[in-house]
Amino acid sequence: MEKFADELDMAQVHTERELQLRIDVIQRHANAGLGRTFCIDCGELIPESRRQHVPNAQRCAHCQDRMECSRSPVRRSAA
Repeated sequence: MEKFADELDMAQVHTERELQLRIDVIQRHANAGLGRTFCIDCGELIPESRRQHVPNAQRCAHCQDRMECSRSPVRRSAA
């Protein structure tokens, strides 16, 4: 039984290490500002000012707004 527990502990340590490595890569990319030059939706150039303020921008402001609005829940009046 003790051997099984040791193997589980080793598996958990490995899983936690893998997760931390993935988190580190994502943080490095975020800190490096590895966004896109062109919008992934419309293909238009993402303005330099947006890329400076949102270093990881994948979309132009217009497409980002449209995407966020489409994901927000619809509010209905109580009438």
